Amino acid sequence: MLLLANCNTGYSQEFDPATIDPALLATSPAGPGMTPTRPLIVDLRITGNNQTQEAKIRSMIRSRADREFDPEMIQSDVRKLAESGLFKDVKILTQQSAEGVVVTFQVFERPAIKYVKFLGNESATEKTLLKKSGLTVGGALNRFVVEDARRRVEEYYRTRGHGMATVSIAEGNEKDDEGVAFMVHEGPLARVWSTEFVGNTIASGGRLKTQVKSKPGILWYIRGKVEYDQIEADVEALTSYYRGLGYFKAQINRIMEYNDSGLWVNITFVVDEGPRYEVRSVAFVGQTKFTDEQLATQVKLMEGQYFDQKKMNSDLAALTDLYGAQGYIHADVQAEPRFLEEPGQLDLVYDIREGDQYRVGKIDVKIDGDYPHTQRDVVLNRLDLVPGDIIDIRKIRDSERRLISSQLFVNEPHRGIKPTIQVKPPEVSDIADQRSSNSGPTYRGQSPEPTVQPSRYYPPQMPAVQLGRQTAPPDLRPSRYSANPAAAPW
Repeated sequence: MLLLANCNTGYSQEFDPATIDPALLATSPAGPGMTPTRPLIVDLRITGNNQTQEAKIRSMIRSRADREFDPEMIQSDVRKLAESGLFKDVKILTQQSAEGVVVTFQVFERPAIKYVKFLGNESATEKTLLKKSGLTVGGALNRFVVEDARRRVEEYYRTRGHGMATVSIAEGNEKDDEGVAFMVHEGPLARVWSTEFVGNTIASGGRLKTQVKSKPGILWYIRGKVEYDQIEADVEALTSYYRGLGYFKAQINRIMEYNDSGLWVNITFVVDEGPRYEVRSVAFVGQTKFTDEQLATQVKLMEGQYFDQKKMNSDLAALTDLYGAQGYIHADVQAEPRFLEEPGQLDLVYDIREGDQYRVGKIDVKIDGDYPHTQRDVVLNRLDLVPGDIIDIRKIRDSERRLISSQLFVNEPHRGIKPTIQVKPPEVSDIADQRSSNSGPTYRGQSPEPTVQPSRYYPPQMPAVQLGRQTAPPDLRPSRYSANPAAAPW
């Protein structure tokens, strides 16, 4: 058996092809017009792996059985195994046979990590620090990997506002260590000294400061502590702010710079605004009750204007109210910005699901509390709707405001208690009572009056307007994506 190479990966020793048996480098004779070939690898073996699966080792090397013996490929495989950090030494052994050469990768594994501990951590859990370190129990115990893990944990603390945090290695550097232990000194939580913005042109720094919460506290010492999660939330808030102004490709980054004491940090938000998108056209789809011209009178975000999220939301509310004023209380209006291949241009499409028109059915007045003796008429006199009227969502809101301003009822929104008006489908008993009241008298020998189907907009299953102190009405609209909208209970 011939030793080809001894590569100590701890010292990055190079694989030397000069040590290869010249017989292995000799090419086999070839006929005229044929290229000489090297001997074949008839078998490739892995030995010494007690912790690492053989399949994992084979996946890291390119040498295979039934391939030509290539010293350069062998050298590359040794380097690959060295870079994995799993082995402290790799030897290549060969054995010649009549069919070719048998290659053996003899690996010397590093000890496995039996545990990972963190001492002194208070503001971060051990589970979080383990994830940030990148270490795993059962992985190779490598001092270089342990040092990299220490650096990762220390950097994690600094990004969370602990500018003076230090992390040292208590276990994991010595030859006889079986696990890894880190000693953490978190230090004080830093405070924000200043908040600045770079790259912003459409909005001033003062305007952008209203969008973030990471800024100096009162007199610098009252509040103003650095909170990593809040800084990330501020990045999202700034991104959403720019998206709302039509900068759909805006990118926001943040830089945290500590002073020498580590107690104060300057936060700089770097803004890359990108192009601002303009509305090329506004279109409506799905409507049957109103024309495009009638709908266009309700929107303020028009062609040629820069996209504005607030204007679009206001237009959505106006279109919904337009339908709600005509009894289409379940009308669903969705805005769909459609981006074009031309940069900075988009089409704004309002997708409308009108639903059915509804009228007021029975009006129930429910008065709760310690003194529920208020007359029903006191409530009804403050309503703009009566049974038989087409439901107008605007009148419902006006009636609610009128009930609140009357000061006859408890109005504590923070507790979820206030006068409210709910629109809901009628109970089955209400429908039966209505049908029985509509049926006329019958006489012997005469057929009853034929049943007359009501108009589409005068259904007997009319939703009732109910008064009470519920916090919010339930969403009774069927899903626009429902596979069977007809299955709705009303």
